[in-house]
Amino acid sequence: MEVNKVVVGALQQCDTKELVEDTFTRFNICGYSQKADHVVEAMGNPTLFFSEGRIDAESRYATVLSMFLTGEWKMNKLYERLGM
Repeated sequence: MEVNKVVVGALQQCDTKELVEDTFTRFNICGYSQKADHVVEAMGNPTLFFSEGRIDAESRYATVLSMFLTGEWKMNKLYERLGM
């Protein structure tokens, strides 16, 4: 699945679950796998590990969304720009 860069840019401006879901609705993205892929890309495509091995698409999306909403990925992008 190809990630839509416009959606990724819109997601990067979101700071609540409601705004994220509204963005997906506006761009007609409804599958959990597609949503998770876009959120991961919005965070800069970090390497992710899930402790339970195989995880279903809905649980993966919920976990990734939770990570996104903490905003820690924004610090990583700042560190990258600073060369750290």
